[in-house]
Amino acid sequence: MKARDGVAAEVPTPAWAEHSRWWPTLTAEEKARLLSEVGYQTVEPGEPLQQDGATALHWIGLACGLAKFVVTTVRGKPLVYSGIAAGGWFGEGTLMRQGVWRYAALAIRQCELVLVPRETFLWLFNRNLAFCHYLLAQLNDRLELMTLQALDDHQGQAESIVARTLRHLLHPLAGAAGGQLRVTQAEIAQLCNLSRQRVNQAFGRLQADGVLQLRYGAVDIVDLDKLRIWEFCNLSGRRAPNTPARIAETTPG
Repeated sequence: MKARDGVAAEVPTPAWAEHSRWWPTLTAEEKARLLSEVGYQTVEPGEPLQQDGATALHWIGLACGLAKFVVTTVRGKPLVYSGIAAGGWFGEGTLMRQGVWRYAALAIRQCELVLVPRETFLWLFNRNLAFCHYLLAQLNDRLELMTLQALDDHQGQAESIVARTLRHLLHPLAGAAGGQLRVTQAEIAQLCNLSRQRVNQAFGRLQADGVLQLRYGAVDIVDLDKLRIWEFCNLSGRRAPNTPARIAETTPG
């Protein structure tokens, strides 16, 4: 898009792009093409954002909502390995290899999706170095997450699983802004694949340790460094402090 004097005109920023950290890396030309080709879709709670086993045709972002990623083992056991909230994007690895979806993404809340066509995504990938750096950082963060989960048999402390889930949702690459997460304990239980009782107990210990503060319908992260310590506590052998095991419910759901 160009102005009459030959200088690139400013492209309006859509609401969904305000929390997408890759958007400022694009040129006016790239933004204009993307906006002319992007699509939108609404997904209701419990429905898939994409079909496991289908060819990946879009890079998918959440304008609003909350979803979880689920993989199925060879024995047919479903495993939740991550969550994604508004401002987050996924599917870049599958699109780069022009493959099929090897996992399911399921809506926990109603989700408004932003769909970037594969051809547009690959066009950006092949021409914009800063955009590639964003993708590399995101893939590296997810690799660390999956490595930790592979090392953790999910039979140990629920606190490390909850802390890992919160940290991933809070990551700036996922569109997070500030230290507050608009999630309920019931939603965290779905993302962690834990019972609500175990999540409630984990929240109690994390709050007593000064990691977070529970509010109605939200979680305030008070100390990111402590959150990171709890994330690794199963692997490091760190013993949890002697804190109350249960607190009163402060979130709906």
